[in-house]
Amino acid sequence: MSKEANQYANALPDGAYLIDKVKVTEHGKIKHYDRDQIKIFTQGRFMYAFNNALTQSIDAGAGIATWRDGVMIEVPTVNHDGPVAGLSFDVAIELTANGFDQSIKGFTYEDGRCVDMLEHWGTASTQSSEYDGLWQLNTDGYTETRMIGGGHFIWLQVASAGAECSTGFGFGKIQFQSDGTAIETGMTGSEPGYGEVQNSVTMQTNGSNQLIRSHLFDGELIIQTFIRV
Repeated sequence: MSKEANQYANALPDGAYLIDKVKVTEHGKIKHYDRDQIKIFTQGRFMYAFNNALTQSIDAGAGIATWRDGVMIEVPTVNHDGPVAGLSFDVAIELTANGFDQSIKGFTYEDGRCVDMLEHWGTASTQSSEYDGLWQLNTDGYTETRMIGGGHFIWLQVASAGAECSTGFGFGKIQFQSDGTAIETGMTGSEPGYGEVQNSVTMQTNGSNQLIRSHLFDGELIIQTFIRV
């Protein structure tokens, strides 16, 4: 086996993963958390999203993922505050029968808190589609990032007006229909009740680096063009 082939022999399969439980160590004190969180890996990209009980706020991010000798090197390009540059995280990953365990030591939040985290993840699906990937829409003062992979989706919206910034996210399952539409069924989001939301959308690719997504909103047809990240 070549060196390159061996490097990826035990790589985490592309797909969607849901967290089972989290152990957080801070100043020697251990706390356990249950939370609704998703993480999608596909085509060398990652995205995650959840409501963070530690910070009482949204926690979401996406970027480049590179697998190297049992370590996932994650370089975020966007998070819940907007574009990100200059950060890199070495995430130790151990494959399990039902998913993987993820360990991050010395993770520092924006408020300066530093914690060690051990997360247990279960595989939701490794289903693939032609729409899989990390996609982004940028307009004046508004960014929407979407990830599709493993039969699931995540979206993150960041809107700014002057010094004001608003953020929202949601994730759920996506089922592709034979007529070219897709059904998005919400699971968790920043807004209460998102788990009850179901949308019918139409998607098509324009070449390999453009995704056109359309759906009805309050009776109006919304057409969005995303660029592959």
